[in-house]
Amino acid sequence: MGRKKLSGKRYSDLCESYFLQCGREGRHPSLPGLALALGMDSREELERLAAESRGGGAAAVRRAITRVEEFNVQSAFQKDTAQSAKFILQCGFGYGEKRGKKDREDIKVEIEE
Repeated sequence: MGRKKLSGKRYSDLCESYFLQCGREGRHPSLPGLALALGMDSREELERLAAESRGGGAAAVRRAITRVEEFNVQSAFQKDTAQSAKFILQCGFGYGEKRGKKDREDIKVEIEE
């Protein structure tokens, strides 16, 4: 936790380098990979930084996380990657399946004349 904070511009540059490297190597971007590219020890450290309300670093990391999420959303539409993307979106980004309508209470109305 005693890690030196980087500037927002530096975080942006490191994030962009990570995405370019993934593209060159044909790898899928991931949150653990992003954390490692930023010199962090874990995805949790990445998420803690993103949760900060202020600072360019937090904003740059939130945007990068959204890019990873978008990549997985688009992968869900590809036959070869759909199942993996679905799993990642459910476990890592809070997506879930909706099964029918939510439980609801029926309201009974009686009209008296």
